Amino acid sequence: MIALYILGGVIALILIVAALIGTGWSYEKSILINSPIDIVWDHVKTLEANNKWSPWISLDPDIRQEYSGIDGTPGAKYSWDSSVKNVGAGTQTILNITNQAEFSTQVDFIRPFKGTGKGYVRVSKEGNATLAKWGMISSTPYPMNIIKLFGVIEKNMDKDFGIGLNKLKVLCEK
Repeated sequence: MIALYILGGVIALILIVAALIGTGWSYEKSILINSPIDIVWDHVKTLEANNKWSPWISLDPDIRQEYSGIDGTPGAKYSWDSSVKNVGAGTQTILNITNQAEFSTQVDFIRPFKGTGKGYVRVSKEGNATLAKWGMISSTPYPMNIIKLFGVIEKNMDKDFGIGLNKLKVLCEK
C-alpha cells in the first residue's frame, strides 16, 4: 500500500512539474558561411532550395514530395510523406519572405507526431561572409512537455540542424 502512495506521489510530482514548465520551446542554430549574402540567399529563398540542404530528405530515397503554389512566395506549400520514422509526413507553408534577410514558414507535422511549428532561416552580412540562423518555435503538449527538462528537444534539433546548416555551407562555398 505504501508503494502505491509513493508511486502516486511521483506521478503527481511529474504532472505538477510538467504544468509549471510550460509547453512552448524554441531552438536556433547558426553557422558562418564564407560566401556573399546573395549566394546564401539563393539557397534559402524557396522551399525547393531549402530541401537541397534538408537533413531529413536524404534519409528516404523513396520520399513522396509535392509542391503547390508559386515557390518563393507566401502561401506556397511543400508536402512530404515518408515511411521513415524520423522523416514522417507533413506540410510546410511559406508565411513571409524578407529579401536577403528572412524566410519564415509554418510546419505542420502529421507523422510521427502531430504538431505545428514556425520555422525560419535568417541571413545577415558578417564582413565578407554570411551568418545563417535556422530556428524553430513550437510547443510540446502537456504532459509530454516534461521531456524539456532532459534536453531531448535541443539534442535532436542540434544534431539535425547542424547537419542541414553544414550542407548549406557546402552548397554556398562551392
